[in-house]
Amino acid sequence: MTVKDIETLRAESRERYYRRTAERREAGLCVQCGERPPNPERSQCEPCAAKKRPVHLARYHRRTAERVARGLCPKCGKSPPEPERSQCAPCLEKDAAAGRARDARLRAAGIPRRDPAKEREYERGRNRRRTGERRARGLCAACGKSPPAPGRASCEPCLEKRRAQDRAKYAAGKAAGKLYGGADPEARRRAARARSRRRRRAWIEAGLCVRCGATPEVEGSTNCESCKEKRRARGRRKYAERRAAGLCTKCGSPAFDGLAYCSPCAAIRDVQRPPEIKNAQSRRRYAERRARDRCTDCGAPSQGASRCVPCAERSHHRSSYFKGIPIWDPSWTVIEIATGEALGTFDSEAEVALCLAFAKLARDQVEVISDISPMAMHTSWT
Repeated sequence: MTVKDIETLRAESRERYYRRTAERREAGLCVQCGERPPNPERSQCEPCAAKKRPVHLARYHRRTAERVARGLCPKCGKSPPEPERSQCAPCLEKDAAAGRARDARLRAAGIPRRDPAKEREYERGRNRRRTGERRARGLCAACGKSPPAPGRASCEPCLEKRRAQDRAKYAAGKAAGKLYGGADPEARRRAARARSRRRRRAWIEAGLCVRCGATPEVEGSTNCESCKEKRRARGRRKYAERRAAGLCTKCGSPAFDGLAYCSPCAAIRDVQRPPEIKNAQSRRRYAERRARDRCTDCGAPSQGASRCVPCAERSHHRSSYFKGIPIWDPSWTVIEIATGEALGTFDSEAEVALCLAFAKLARDQVEVISDISPMAMHTSWT
């Protein structure tokens, strides 16, 4: 067979291949097998593509390695690559043009350019790898050009650039009325708590007040005397406001029968506070009010007496002073209004408060019936 015959056979084979490929394309079939439809945006079906893929991949890697070893562009193998790039300028321009054309087609069809979830995961992975490499080389994790600032992962110019961006973003969010300038509230709160813990530890190690950080702390405390006095004044002011409004001075709930605490707080206070502390506070409060000619119970002016007239009368009525016919101690029965069920009979108001605390009931949810002696109305108060 002559060379002319070989060329003729080749031409016929090519013509037959082109004709068969065109027919299969028009019929919407795989150009390789002609039996199944091709994959979207492809000319072959998945079985045919999978059959050829290992061979093409091995050839691609072998060819790329050879071109890189020779210092040439791995795509065309004709020119050296651009500085700090892996391809030459013509190949880079071709890739960019092809990418723009593909993006335009996808936008026109209303199809996303990439899967958003996969793109985010890819970007995160690439950023992690790049950050790890730069840190291992002792460079700024953001720009990879300068050493990082002491104790930071980025250099000072990158840090200042990030601060300026954060300030501008915060200002724009605040102008739009967004909470925390549009940042995630929970993330901002976590960062603020961590910052407060670091600052508190630093002030404690330096022996400074943990509230102002400017004055040495008082011995046996973590606050300076000025901050302690401010805290006391704030507590007294809040106590007076709640007391005047008929609220519990501890939690702000409605107080129990005109007392300073609600039922749960009163019960907890009686159980938790040691008698020694309670007695010491009472003696100190008594001495201070007595020295200022104030009522030792309510603090109102008493004109030199230890109690004002209303408090003295109340104390006299509550005392065990003989007032005529003897009266036995009353008892209190607690009845739940919603169910009509009696929760028990108690010998003191403190036990009633404990009952309400354990049953988790408010004062307006129960009826407290006092078992007063029938002879109480006939007794003499003189």
